[in-house]
Amino acid sequence: MADDRGRADRQTEVRTERRRRDDTSIDGSGRLKLSIPPEIEARLKAEGRIPRWVNDEGNRMHNLTVRDDYDKVDGVDPVIVGTTKEGKPIKAHLCSKPEAFIEEDKAKMDEPRREMERALLRGKIPGDSSSHDDRYSQAYVDEASSISHGGRRSP
Repeated sequence: MADDRGRADRQTEVRTERRRRDDTSIDGSGRLKLSIPPEIEARLKAEGRIPRWVNDEGNRMHNLTVRDDYDKVDGVDPVIVGTTKEGKPIKAHLCSKPEAFIEEDKAKMDEPRREMERALLRGKIPGDSSSHDDRYSQAYVDEASSISHGGRRSP
C-alpha cells in the first residue's frame, strides 16, 4: 500500500534542490579572488602601490619583477593555486607596483586609441599616406556631420 502523506517522490525533491552548495560562484565569473591580508593592503595603499597576485608559471615572475616595475610584497607567503601538467604546484605571489607607474603604462597603451579618436574628430583616416599629409588624407565622415567639426557645428 502506498503511503500518500503529501510528500513528493524523491526524484522531484532532488530536482528542486540547488546544486550549488555555497555562494562561491554567484558573481558569474566562476573564479574566486585571492584575498590580501588587510594590514598588507593598508600598508600598500599608504605607500601608493597597487597589489597584484602573479602566478609563477613560465617566466611571468621574471618578466614582472625584473623587466617591469613589480616587487614581491614582504610578509605574504605564496599561495598554491593549481598544478602544472607535470603535477608541480603553481604558486601565486603577491607583488605590487607604484600607482603612478601603472597610470603611466595605461596612458602609453591608450595613446593609439586616443590618436585614432582625434583623427576621427578631425574627419581624417589615420594611416592613409596618399595625400600631402602623411598621416591623414581623406574625410572619414560627411562634412555636414557634427563629428567632422569636433562636436561644434559651423554657423
